Amino acid sequence: MLIIPIQNKPDWRRPPLMCFALIALNLLVFVLYQGRDEARWQAAEEYYFSSDLPALEEQRFLVYINEEHPEWRMHMDAQGEEFVYRELLGNREFHQWLLPQLRAENETEWLAQRQQFDQLRNRLSTFALGLTPAEPSAAGLLGHMFLHGSWDHLIGNMVFLLLFGLSVELALGGAWFAGLYLVGGLAAAGLHMAVEAGSPMPMVGASGAVSAVMGMFVAVYGVQRLRFFYTIGFMFGEFSAPALLVLPLWLAKELFGYFWGDAGIAYWAHLGGLLAGFVATMALLNRRPLLAQMPVEEGVPSAEQRVLARIDRLQEQGKYLEAGEAAAAAVRQHPRNIELIERAIELSSVAPDSEDYHRAHLALFALADDHAIGVGQLADSYQRYLRATSRPRALSAKACLLLARRAAQEKQWHWLEELLRRLQGQGVEHPLLPRLGMALVEHYRRRGEEARAREIQQLVRPASVSE
Repeated sequence: MLIIPIQNKPDWRRPPLMCFALIALNLLVFVLYQGRDEARWQAAEEYYFSSDLPALEEQRFLVYINEEHPEWRMHMDAQGEEFVYRELLGNREFHQWLLPQLRAENETEWLAQRQQFDQLRNRLSTFALGLTPAEPSAAGLLGHMFLHGSWDHLIGNMVFLLLFGLSVELALGGAWFAGLYLVGGLAAAGLHMAVEAGSPMPMVGASGAVSAVMGMFVAVYGVQRLRFFYTIGFMFGEFSAPALLVLPLWLAKELFGYFWGDAGIAYWAHLGGLLAGFVATMALLNRRPLLAQMPVEEGVPSAEQRVLARIDRLQEQGKYLEAGEAAAAAVRQHPRNIELIERAIELSSVAPDSEDYHRAHLALFALADDHAIGVGQLADSYQRYLRATSRPRALSAKACLLLARRAAQEKQWHWLEELLRRLQGQGVEHPLLPRLGMALVEHYRRRGEEARAREIQQLVRPASVSE
């Protein structure tokens, strides 16, 4: 799942220099420092295979698997020596498991070679500056925020830092932005170490700090309504909501990922960063106001507005069939947009027995409980629909019940009676019918029209008995 804002914009008159500086620092660390990891790894690997370690450790590794990870046997059987030597070279847990045994067995030469290999391996950026919960260090707490596992990892984090950081720095100022970025990264590291205590696997990446910027973004925008783009699996779209409401969605995404997602992702670091960035920024804003109002793009057309503009263009070009098809498709995608529904009715009215005409009216009648639509508009559309078509398929039992309830609420007694008679003619029995009927009965009795009151009472009696 992905949720990102698409409506906030930076003020380029005050460029967010700190955000750009952080991005540049991450890029430089990856290219200039981590770019030498291949040579470092090659040196460690050459030492390992030129030493006595391969012959000494292969059998001991089998003991390690039997004692610590019997579930790895299947992988070892399938991959053979490739699996064995990959773990012997890279698995720090095996290293920590082996050292006490070598000391107890007084294997001084083996121990010296293993420690020499470990020193060479620890020159790798991941081990030197990564955050290892089993062996936390000051260098790892800070350094892990500027390391990345791949170009994809780096670019993904920097894109998110750019998306959220531009507006946040404008609101908080460069110094506070950078300070909270580091605080959020440290908080993310702290929660990761608490959950993964004892793990020998190093964590790298700016994801925790970038998540903190996302939390800062929510705190800065607060209840301001923004448009967001989302993806869930193969589904995608847009929605509008106060910024504050997306925080629980982001938190839920991280929790879901921890229990059911990729085991190689530090979800708790993301979650810790989100919470830390939000709480720290809220505390800051309680002491000092925003430096600048958060700019939001005005007049950005919504998805519905873009569809309406397309329909207008098709009509202007005389492509009425294509315009009608576009309107029908838009109603299916945005079933509560009254403007699209009205346009679909208008364009399909040339063929009043067509499926599009019936579907457009069904969409309109389904909104009978929406008081933003006037009851007069609903009643007029109902009458025009009846006059236009010989088979009013849109007036299903559910549609008529919705319209009847709205008619009763608005005291449209003549229309209510017409709808009740239609429902009775359809043989509909529903618990709502007696209540609607009694409202109409009481209306006629107040007017002294007892005969009509008894007629309506008789009309809805079968539904009452059935109930």
